[in-house]
Amino acid sequence: MTKFKSIVDILLVGLILFQMFKIMRGTKGIFLLNGVLILYLAYIGSSSLGLKSLSTLLNWIMMMLIVALPIIFQNELKRFLESLGSKNPILKWFLNPPPIAPQSIDIVVEAAESLAKARIGALIVFEREDRLTVVGESGSPIDGVVNKVLVEQLFYPGSPLHDGAILIKGNRIQAAGCFLPLDNGLSLPQELGSRHRAGLSLSAQSDALVVVVSEETGQIALACHGRLERNLSGESLRFRLRELIEQSTEKAGPGVSQSGDSKMEVS
Repeated sequence: MTKFKSIVDILLVGLILFQMFKIMRGTKGIFLLNGVLILYLAYIGSSSLGLKSLSTLLNWIMMMLIVALPIIFQNELKRFLESLGSKNPILKWFLNPPPIAPQSIDIVVEAAESLAKARIGALIVFEREDRLTVVGESGSPIDGVVNKVLVEQLFYPGSPLHDGAILIKGNRIQAAGCFLPLDNGLSLPQELGSRHRAGLSLSAQSDALVVVVSEETGQIALACHGRLERNLSGESLRFRLRELIEQSTEKAGPGVSQSGDSKMEVS
């Protein structure tokens, strides 16, 4: 029985660490987390070898880190707790987000076509079951009904928010100029830039749908479930968005997230 408890204990700790790594991957916090792990391993090693002075010093540093970590990792911890909450079926039943409105899809497709034709880059995020509160808080609040003129103006090169993403929830633009998590370990074709990397990273960490418009090539892409579909026409984008939303509606009852796997692929 004791052995079984130990195995369960190790598995639970491993699961928590794995979830934290997934959330912090692609952020500066991952380097701090690596540093903390190295210090912890050094402390264990020095204690085992009987190096009292070194182990005392490392123990003091670890105690200081216990106080400092919640401050250093406040954004990452918030994302971690939100990730746990988003998987809770009871909470999802009561906090079920509004569905993506069909008219929002049509407007975004039309805006994406116009932006692509003008070679203006864009990053448009549709929130689904997984809440993207941290993403929204990283930008400037908009809370406006989705319309083609507003979408285009937000990405116009003269706009102070054009470099970030816009976050759409239901039929409203919640925020603009948002920062998305970047997984710098991704191996992408040379012609794909930071917008594609950001969209792909977010789609691997959540069930969000991310529309990417390249200012270099004028091509439209869609990131979903850690996969990137490139060179889409307006009609292809409209079809895929509607198809993915319908699949989510059919397969996912209240409180069920269809997040797919996290394998990142480019097609």
